[in-house]
Amino acid sequence: MTAQMEAAAASLLMVWNTLQAKLSTAVNPDDLLMTPEEVAAYTGLSVPALAMMRHRRQGPSFTRPTPRTMLYRKGDIDAWVNEGRVEIVRADDERLKDTEHVTVVPAQETKG
Repeated sequence: MTAQMEAAAASLLMVWNTLQAKLSTAVNPDDLLMTPEEVAAYTGLSVPALAMMRHRRQGPSFTRPTPRTMLYRKGDIDAWVNEGRVEIVRADDERLKDTEHVTVVPAQETKG
């Protein structure tokens, strides 16, 4: 591991530990405001990826209290992550009987 990678890993660990301390003492964790670095540690996304999503008006909601400060509410991050959630169910799952809310996608044929 290079010195640069070790420094990045140490920085990420420090951000993660700080975020964990903030979450453990928050009255309402969903209202906790997180920096892009904390969001990156929480989601696994990179800080530049978050910046690109903000630029493209994509990704999780954020607030901008000053021109150079971006903050994300933890509840918004969780909601955004769950929007992209895909649930896999077995063919015999009872929930599939309620066809009003189920979209059936045919299985892909494989050549072999």
